[in-house]
Amino acid sequence: MPEGSPLTEPPQGAPGLTAEGLRDDLLAGRRLASTVIEEFLARAEYVQQAVNAFTLIDHTGARARAVESDARIRSGQPRPLEGLPFAVKDLTPVEGYPHTMGSLAMRDVVARVTDPAVQALIDAGAIPFARTNTAEFGCATVTDNLLYGETTNPWNTDFGAAGSSGGAAAALAAFATPLAQGTDSAGSLRMPAAACGVVGMKPSYGVVPVVAPAYLDSFGHNGPMARNVSDVRLMFEVMRGLDRSHAFGYETRQTKPVTSMAGLRVRVMTGMEGLNVDADVAANLATACRVLADAGADVQEVPFPWDFERLFAAVKNAFATTYMPLAKAARDSGADVTDLTRAFIESVLPVTKDGLHAVRAQAEMAELHASLAVHFTQADVLALPTLAMPAPIAHEHFIDRGPMVNGVEHADRWIVAFTVPFNLMSACPAISVPSGMAVSGIPTGLQLVGRPYEDDALLDIAQLAESALIAAGLTPSPATAEGSS
Repeated sequence: MPEGSPLTEPPQGAPGLTAEGLRDDLLAGRRLASTVIEEFLARAEYVQQAVNAFTLIDHTGARARAVESDARIRSGQPRPLEGLPFAVKDLTPVEGYPHTMGSLAMRDVVARVTDPAVQALIDAGAIPFARTNTAEFGCATVTDNLLYGETTNPWNTDFGAAGSSGGAAAALAAFATPLAQGTDSAGSLRMPAAACGVVGMKPSYGVVPVVAPAYLDSFGHNGPMARNVSDVRLMFEVMRGLDRSHAFGYETRQTKPVTSMAGLRVRVMTGMEGLNVDADVAANLATACRVLADAGADVQEVPFPWDFERLFAAVKNAFATTYMPLAKAARDSGADVTDLTRAFIESVLPVTKDGLHAVRAQAEMAELHASLAVHFTQADVLALPTLAMPAPIAHEHFIDRGPMVNGVEHADRWIVAFTVPFNLMSACPAISVPSGMAVSGIPTGLQLVGRPYEDDALLDIAQLAESALIAAGLTPSPATAEGSS
């Protein structure tokens, strides 16, 4: 397996630990929150110079919260995540912090509310110490904008971090934060997780609350990111819950814990008509599936029911109602917007001409549900590539041409096809775990999709898969380092 860059080697001290190990050290008094936060602030500044993962690093606020956490721990009244640092994506509001959404049009906006899932983490004692970079309005598969610039990949800075939660994934891969919040409307948690060799989870719709009025958008999800599945679960357990301020939310289905791969029904979708899959991505998917089969899983290949063209026609109808109007308003205000945002508007705007885009979107989403539902009657989990290609080359926006896949120019710059079906089918939880490395030294991702509202079962399966892949030597294992006693 190709070696990573120095940024992806676990450093000494708190930044090199898992979130669980660090949490245990903090609650046991083996480490001080005020010392831990200093280590992460220093690490974040170092990583920022290398890959531009952050839009803000809050030294003053983080230090004040860490002092409070130390006092709580000394008093014997710590909260579950007391003193544990985490980063928040720039799309997500936190009261008193800039909320620019990566856009010059919003450069002076300061949030007046805090996202409810972020507030849950704060209430559990976690410390929001930084904000991470994003694509402008989250409307791109690369993390670049005119306000903060591009986030590059810690494994190889000649490549990007994908998007739109690219800053969060890059910060995790470079050990600049133990946990990161992200958002996902077309794969924005899972794609950068795959590109950076970390774990990103899109929960089932409504299980993790989202700030009003965005909670009414079924495509958009709040979710956790970390360097391993166990740490994602740690974060998810705190983020999940009904949003009582709006009397809204859904609960997961109660399922038996999944403790073994033996007999687990895994249905694999290796591709999609009209979408070229990179050879390294395909090879790593095949190897990962062999590992799961060797562990006792019943692994069978099944076709993806739609072609690329139909899927993205449905996506454009869906996004015409939500993200396109915001992007168009910023463009029409006279503010400079990225070429990515302009291309997004130009791609989606034509479907709005007759005003029936929302109706078409709902009809197509229902068809997709019906097409995929048959597989869930025969499967415990679906397995697919996360991205059709490894991370794109840095500074490439694919405006006038598509990306090169297997030496052939792809027909479209949208490389999200394997994640976005499960935003349209938003009741299904989905997670990306590392599946190996491409020849370029960039990680690839295995996407696992669970049955509707079986988030806990999906996490169980993902953790088993992760362990099997690490044991087989296919994926990096430093993320499993524990706390020190």
